Amino acid sequence: MTEYKVWAFARSAAPNLPALEDQLADVMREADRRGYIIVNSCMEQKYGTEFWRPALFAMLTAVQQGRVNVVMVQSLDRLSHDLTTLYRILRFLQNHGAVLITTKTNLQYELYLTGLENRLLAHTRHTRKKLPWEVSIHAD
Repeated sequence: MTEYKVWAFARSAAPNLPALEDQLADVMREADRRGYIIVNSCMEQKYGTEFWRPALFAMLTAVQQGRVNVVMVQSLDRLSHDLTTLYRILRFLQNHGAVLITTKTNLQYELYLTGLENRLLAHTRHTRKKLPWEVSIHAD
């Protein structure tokens, strides 16, 4: 079993620091509940369409350096509302062997709705890299 080293991430454009802190605390509680190792966390008050975000790049740097292999967020839109940016982030995670886990939504369904699931599956077939999301297998 892979040891999950997690970076907990929260983002909101709303000028409501307590709500942002609650979002991050919720993600960290879920990581702890699952028994994952929380390596670091960050939060930022930025719009989801902005690309130049210091907290996002700090998290991606940690992934690139191999310090974390999981990014946890409440939902996909915490990373970005822009599909091109989301795709770049997910490909980056995939290329570095990291997994994205959402705590409040079904990530695979979100990816399906945005059309990103098929693009990532095609990239997986082409590169033979692992999927950048956690796949749950339920036994009957």
